[in-house]
Amino acid sequence: MPPEPQTANPILSESQIADLKLAASKMSGSTRRAFQADMSRKYCAGNARQTERCFGWGREGVQLGLEEQRSGMVCVGAQAAYCGQKRWEETQPEAAAALLALAEAHSQQDPTFRSSIAYTRLTAAEAIRQLQAMGFSGGQVPAPSTMARILNRNGYRLRKVEKAKPQKKIPETDAIFANIQANDGQFADGAVKRLSMDCKATVNIGDYSRGGKTRGDNKAADHEMGCKEKYIPFGVLDEDSGQVYLTFGSSSKTSDFIVDSLCRVWEQMPSADKDACQCIQIKADNGPESSGIRTQFLKRMVEFANHTGKTVHLLYYPPYHSKYNPIERCWGILEQHWNGTQLKDAETLLEWAKTMTWKGINPMVEFSHKVYEKGVTLSKKAMEAVEARLERNAALPKWDILIRPVFG
Repeated sequence: MPPEPQTANPILSESQIADLKLAASKMSGSTRRAFQADMSRKYCAGNARQTERCFGWGREGVQLGLEEQRSGMVCVGAQAAYCGQKRWEETQPEAAAALLALAEAHSQQDPTFRSSIAYTRLTAAEAIRQLQAMGFSGGQVPAPSTMARILNRNGYRLRKVEKAKPQKKIPETDAIFANIQANDGQFADGAVKRLSMDCKATVNIGDYSRGGKTRGDNKAADHEMGCKEKYIPFGVLDEDSGQVYLTFGSSSKTSDFIVDSLCRVWEQMPSADKDACQCIQIKADNGPESSGIRTQFLKRMVEFANHTGKTVHLLYYPPYHSKYNPIERCWGILEQHWNGTQLKDAETLLEWAKTMTWKGINPMVEFSHKVYEKGVTLSKKAMEAVEARLERNAALPKWDILIRPVFG
């Protein structure tokens, strides 16, 4: 038989050395170092350099294992020290709440509703700067790389910039966003109830494809022409509690439908919230039915302020930027929730909407079968009385309106 090949250690064969190296690779930390030290003392006279030549183990690790056995003290590595460490959101809940409020204020929904992910204009560096401006410092504010991970895992991601897409802005766009940010959440004691409202595109009822996937019946009508049953979704998001209120109207999208739905939402809110509230702050896009110059809408909002006994503060988003309105996030979730479902009747529509969740909370859903007349406007004389009740921002008169209640 041919002689066994020579190894770095005359006591062990190549196969035995391979077995010991395999055994060491299955261990980690101090357990691995202790095993390597034992093998070094048994086969290499406790010499770290010779152990490295024999087994291929790093001599620094072998030497550390030998020192640990000699002193009886075990070194704790960085991995072990940080094992099970709580996330920044858990160790700094106040700063985390402030960060998520910032990210929410700077976020937009994907306009195609193809994803429920929110895109934010808020960079990690800007988030750190704003947290520091709020008084958070030292260990309360994470490093930029950590901040980026925190924003990502909470669903706020930077969006890729598209070069070929022109940006549509009006001269007041930046000032409008700055005004919303300045007014948003300035009181944290419940004195201001922050609401976001908007109407979504009309939903056709029938055997129509919604572009998604299903495990059930996957055959839909080849077109949606001639649809007779349609519903207009109107939503209100309570930004403070996370509760969503959805109303599906069977008539027309008008100012009266919007304000009537808003009144029902107010009646459904907890009494404690309404009692503590002094001002109802409403964010909306400047759509034709609810804009800052729509006469019937402004008349109805004056009536709403009188009805609730609360000051109403209307804050509008600029044109082409309604996707930043917080309620748009909820529309994205709803669209993804029932995507692929054939909404064959009103009951199916209602039940699917009820099972949607926003921040772990199911929405409060109802139908409105009231018939609304289109094109209702006020005369100039009637509008003068309404206008006298409006306190318009001097710099942004169409985008920031305050309405104080009149009693009796």
